[in-house]
Amino acid sequence: MLSDRKGIVFTRPRDTISFFVGLLLTAFGALPLIVKLGFLKISLPGFMASLPFNIAVWIMAVAGLYVVIDGFIEPPAHSLHWFLIIAGIVLFVTGLIPLLFKFGVIGLDLGGFLNNMYVYQSIITVEGLLLMIGGLTEH
Repeated sequence: MLSDRKGIVFTRPRDTISFFVGLLLTAFGALPLIVKLGFLKISLPGFMASLPFNIAVWIMAVAGLYVVIDGFIEPPAHSLHWFLIIAGIVLFVTGLIPLLFKFGVIGLDLGGFLNNMYVYQSIITVEGLLLMIGGLTEH
């Protein structure tokens, strides 16, 4: 349990795990995006610089599901409870549709919308930020 000036942060193990998973996802999504846009001049490891679409879709779907689960664990009286659940479902479905299309389960494809790596990295960054915010909330 860590504390700051305002109160206790990371009150439960779930908060700590959510925060650090969110931090990892945010770094995994934001760093390549910032480097590609030219705001930061560093060289990234190969796995971050050229993430294949197939892996990005899986990361997006699994992280979206994690956001949903984190939302359900968040106390219902907390303002983030429903926001995390709804945002997580939208992000999970956005990652799940290309996977189901790839395996021939559905005929719907998001096509041009998700054929851009900037979109994947942005969505992964948002998922990470949601988890970090959920991990820092006081209960």
